[in-house]
Amino acid sequence: MPTLDLLCDPIDLTAALVDIPSVSLNETQIADAVEQAIRAQAPRLEVIRSGNAVLARTNLGLPTRVMLAGHLDTVPIANNVPSSRTDGIMRGCGTVDMKSGDAVFLHLAASIENLAHDLTVIMYDAE
Repeated sequence: MPTLDLLCDPIDLTAALVDIPSVSLNETQIADAVEQAIRAQAPRLEVIRSGNAVLARTNLGLPTRVMLAGHLDTVPIANNVPSSRTDGIMRGCGTVDMKSGDAVFLHLAASIENLAHDLTVIMYDAE
C-alpha cells in the first residue's frame, strides 16, 4: 500500500494521490492509504471508515464545525497515471477533480493547530 505524507507540500501530496489509481467504484487502495495516513499522522482526529469512504473529525467541543468534503474516485485512466510535471504544470488523472482539493483538505486537517472550529473531513467514494 502506498504511504502518504500528509505534512508534505500539498503539490507533492496531490501527485501521490494521483499516482494511486482510484477509478469510480475501485477506491479501496486510495481509501486504505488515506485512512492509514490520517491515523498515523493526525492522532487528534477520530477516524471512521464506511466502505471506501473515510471520515476524520475533531471532537474539541467547539461551538461550531467546519466540514471539508471531497471524492476519492476518478474517471477511467487514459494514459495519465502516474502523474507528471513539466514547466510547473502537473498532469494526471484527478489532478483538478478532485485530488488536488483532497490533498489540501488532508494537509490542513493534519497540520492546522489551535482550531477555532471543530473540523470534519470526508473523503467519499463513487461520486
